[in-house]
Amino acid sequence: MSRILLLVAVSIVMSSQKEVVIKNEKCRTCNFLVSTFDEGLKKTARHHFAGGDTAWEEKNLGKYKTSETRLIEVLEGVCKKSSLPNIDKFTGISELEFKCASQLEKHEETIEEYYYNQQQNNMSIWLCVEQLKLCCPGGHFGKNCEECPGLKEGADACFGKGACHGDGSRDGSGKCKCEAGYTGNLCRHCDNEYFEESKTEKGVVCKQCHEGCLGICSSEGSKGCSKCKNGWAMIEGEGCQDVNECSNHSACTKDHEVCVNTIGSYQCDCEEGYKKDDEGKCQLDVEAHPDRPFMPIAQQLKIISFSSLIIIITFVVWHGSPVLYVLTGIAIVALILVDLYVNPDTIPDEAKRFLGLY
Repeated sequence: MSRILLLVAVSIVMSSQKEVVIKNEKCRTCNFLVSTFDEGLKKTARHHFAGGDTAWEEKNLGKYKTSETRLIEVLEGVCKKSSLPNIDKFTGISELEFKCASQLEKHEETIEEYYYNQQQNNMSIWLCVEQLKLCCPGGHFGKNCEECPGLKEGADACFGKGACHGDGSRDGSGKCKCEAGYTGNLCRHCDNEYFEESKTEKGVVCKQCHEGCLGICSSEGSKGCSKCKNGWAMIEGEGCQDVNECSNHSACTKDHEVCVNTIGSYQCDCEEGYKKDDEGKCQLDVEAHPDRPFMPIAQQLKIISFSSLIIIITFVVWHGSPVLYVLTGIAIVALILVDLYVNPDTIPDEAKRFLGLY
């Protein structure tokens, strides 16, 4: 295939890209190129020359698998984000498309060699690692693809408990960045507040100590603690147990404060109906909603009054005494006067409690 065909494909991508200057990530760019190229091969895997007689076409025009016609179709989607169904692993995609197009143009002859003669090989390894030397195999780093720590010992990189700096690229220092709970140059030791659950020649498995442990522990649970953190106490047979600071009367002594015990500590909150001001003092919360009875006080008083009146009238009628008739009349007048002139809000709280209004 002529150089013109590849230049046509490159120009399709580069025509819509703005020129940007960013840190060169050649390995990442090569992997993006390979991903879009592979996707093009998958989409055209079952295509043919579309002449109607596939047997005649292959005999006279050559196999479609390695034809220039198919290559042109594949290159139409190379270095385009729209070619990949899942591009989550590629960030900064627009800049990556531009760099990919430049890499495609620069290494067109090598890519042609892969298409025509090397399709049986993994393109990422053959192109990015072996031919262009832009990447390293997994577990290797640096200009000469040196082994990451751990591989020489027959284990995974960083013993499977960390990340090797520069892993898979031609850059990096090869130092291990350990996962939480692991430490050391090879990430095969347990960090502070973790204990060794198991260990083999291939690595170590570390688990976190109980939350009450201070520093070192020997096993899971509170009994495995060697020492306890502040707010915890070592109890024989039980290990580190949370201290209830609220049992100490010296905690939360300010006006309207209440002590609330928390794991390993405590906090001072305000009583109901109070909130802390800017100085941390508990002041009356004027915005708090007061407790209200199920019905207005005035209505409760009326119900009590008229219920009492009905009872009195029933009693008077039953006995038929003139004196009781007079007393009943006085009670009715008194109830009318109360209804007209007494404000329920002026009734003392003690009286309301006695009447059952609170």
